[in-house]
Amino acid sequence: YTNDRITNIRTHAFQYCGSLISVDLPKVTSIGSHAFQYCGSLTSINLPKVTSIENFVFENCSSLISVDLPKVTSIGSYAFNYCSSLTKLIIRTTTQVCTLGSNAFDSCYHILGTTDATYNPSGLKDGYIYVPDELVDSYKSATNWRRYASQIKPLSEYVEE
Repeated sequence: YTNDRITNIRTHAFQYCGSLISVDLPKVTSIGSHAFQYCGSLTSINLPKVTSIENFVFENCSSLISVDLPKVTSIGSYAFNYCSSLTKLIIRTTTQVCTLGSNAFDSCYHILGTTDATYNPSGLKDGYIYVPDELVDSYKSATNWRRYASQIKPLSEYVEE
């Protein structure tokens, strides 16, 4: 789905769109709660101007592997819950630590290092959250980010594929 005129996505907008594979919304700045919840085929998102992601936005987007959020300043609770294939989250905002709601990455097996027969049978902790180098320590000690401190890495270590 591509649209270069939309600036915000309302609550439940694409919820249960099981066949949605790609989202390219270059002007969107905010995403309402549950907007892409249960979009199990979603593999690619381009949201370069998003600053705010509400609660449960990408919950159960089990095919989502990598997410680049260059301008995000807040991520709601359970926003990536059950994104079981997620191995890379890139946050590029250098002005502040992104506010994170509780349990934002619950059941993200690669970030938590949890064994799952389908998505992470080895249980490896091979998912990472990349943040600006100068904010790494701040992220590792910030509320709700602390839980994922071992998986937070500096952007300078990120290798684009």
